[in-house]
Amino acid sequence: SPPQLIPSIPQNHAISSDATTSSSATLQTTSTNNSLDPDDDPFPEEDKSYTKYNHYPPYCSTPQEMETRAIPPLSSSNNEDDTTTTQTQLVHVTALIRHGSRTPFAGSPSYQCWNGYWDSSDTGVWNCDLLTYMSPPATNTKEKGKQVDDEGNLLEEEPDFLFEKRYDALMLSEEDQSRSGNILNGTCQKGQLLARGYEQELSNGKHLRQAYFYDGDNTADEHAAADPRMRLWDLTQQQQAKNNKNASQHHHVGDPTRAIFQEPNLKYRADDEQRTLMSGQVLLRGLFGPELAATTTGDDDDDDDETAVIKLHTADYHVDVLTPNDKVCPRVKELRNEAYQSDEYKRWVQNSVEATTTKSFMKNVMGMDDVPEVILDCMMTTICTDRNLPDALNDYDGSGEGNFETVADFAVQNFTFPYKYNGGAYAKLGMGPLWLEIMSNILQIVDSNNINNNNHPTTSSSSSPGGMPPPKLALFSGHDTTLMPILATLGKKVWSGKEWSPYASMLQIEIHQVLLGTDNERYPSGYAFRLIYNGKVLTSKIDDCSDNADLCDVQILVTQVMSFASEYKDAHCATTKVQQPAKESDIGEMKDVTMNLLSTPAGAMMALLLVVFSMALGSVTTCFIMRRRRLRREYKYTDTLALAELSLSALDDGETDVRGDTDGARIEPVVIPGIGLHEKNIDENSLI
Repeated sequence: SPPQLIPSIPQNHAISSDATTSSSATLQTTSTNNSLDPDDDPFPEEDKSYTKYNHYPPYCSTPQEMETRAIPPLSSSNNEDDTTTTQTQLVHVTALIRHGSRTPFAGSPSYQCWNGYWDSSDTGVWNCDLLTYMSPPATNTKEKGKQVDDEGNLLEEEPDFLFEKRYDALMLSEEDQSRSGNILNGTCQKGQLLARGYEQELSNGKHLRQAYFYDGDNTADEHAAADPRMRLWDLTQQQQAKNNKNASQHHHVGDPTRAIFQEPNLKYRADDEQRTLMSGQVLLRGLFGPELAATTTGDDDDDDDETAVIKLHTADYHVDVLTPNDKVCPRVKELRNEAYQSDEYKRWVQNSVEATTTKSFMKNVMGMDDVPEVILDCMMTTICTDRNLPDALNDYDGSGEGNFETVADFAVQNFTFPYKYNGGAYAKLGMGPLWLEIMSNILQIVDSNNINNNNHPTTSSSSSPGGMPPPKLALFSGHDTTLMPILATLGKKVWSGKEWSPYASMLQIEIHQVLLGTDNERYPSGYAFRLIYNGKVLTSKIDDCSDNADLCDVQILVTQVMSFASEYKDAHCATTKVQQPAKESDIGEMKDVTMNLLSTPAGAMMALLLVVFSMALGSVTTCFIMRRRRLRREYKYTDTLALAELSLSALDDGETDVRGDTDGARIEPVVIPGIGLHEKNIDENSLI
């Protein structure tokens, strides 16, 4: 059977996925400790984390913060004025997550934080404990025979050995292990998931298990799954359903005859970045740990020590749609620029207290002319990993005041402004393809006869390949720039735009079937949804949903998102401007690049050499022109006599000047096509 894809812990190390893995090399994790219990501590050394500062922002997602994000039970009544309990059953969950804590996503010079950031061994060098194990898959041989799964897909033999991938090839010397030639000067990849992020996603997996898995006495009374309405999986009946090959699929969702971590019970989707791939894998380890352990150790009654396989669906990162993609859809970038060019934004960035205070602080205290675009990431990756903040920024206490929070608040609102501007037009277009993926699962579940989807009729894109039933759980592993625009598309009250999605944030869309009761008016479609974000129910914040209600008719969700849930199409993505003049943001970006270049020794030397070369070239050119003019003055008289003799000779022959007058007194200039003598209008913007 194929290599195992779920991270486990070899001794004291964690295993990460590899974003660059191709078909010739697959990932495997192995361990001398085969426990997949999410309660096991994979990083005992991480017990010292989050001890440097007295307070940490919610962005850091400390263990204490992660505990507050448990998925709440379903209320006994879905409306405070209702005295009866609506009979419902959870049939599907879509979960979208942000990856866990990571390293900086770029290096110098583009990633400029504050003076001395990259020179310091504390903030300028990033070393990682997470390891990646890779294995070349063994091909099936004729002697062994070809093996196929239930769908007819060819299976490969389990590999006999593993490669341990280490980012240490560019260490400067064996004696000096303090820095390497990597972008982050250590053994970490840029944007790599950290051990802290690993534990955060384990917590997310535990939250999902406690909310949706009923395991008899192992399910605590306070867990959401203690309520029969919330049991996406009832493990006490799972084996019975699996043994019954003729068992009907409940609500035509998933397949009870297959392992709960296999399709169509689970669909796992991520973009092709190390931190998102691994975050999803770790979450699934926390969610399905006991079942995976039973499979790999042969404790499962139906499986004999086979390797667990979970399919991962991804795409080329530069064309993927888990974040707004302006490379595929140019109109997305245009809408973002329109937001930043609007009068509303200009008033805010020029006159608001947040903007003026932050700019003054950065210039007068931090010694920087502008507020770096990456300042929020600089501050959070520093404080969340217990590195040293500059003294002027080391004042976070959660009060909403102080330099740290002032700068952070400005940076958040400055970045998220386009998400909310103009009714969320940028977010809606940018996240349309992802919403289509999400709704393709949901629209297969709800009764299409009861759903009014006139705004966006179900197309072939909304059907699972091969007629496969929709999944019980659809997991999407993405970024902060996945969750925030998704929230922005759901209405003004759902997300203010002033809060950044912290590490390991999680958004759930639950689909409940209404079974009994007198709720025809409240749930006319026969299905309801619940929206949860980081442990808080947001359903009532969606327009047209009842106040203080956990559940809302799914028709409202369909109406809200299906008007813009679509693939990127030429009709939607074409730019509306024929010619894009240079914008202030472009000029500022060029200025930043130039300043960043000059701030490094190599860049300054390059600029100096360019100046010297330009001076030398100018001197040579000037000498050439002056010498030519002197020679022309010396021979001017001779040239004039020769021209006169030539003209008289032409008149003597009786020839006519083909350019005009016959007397030769007026000679019209010759105009060569493409080099006219008329004045050329120059667009100054083209010179920038």
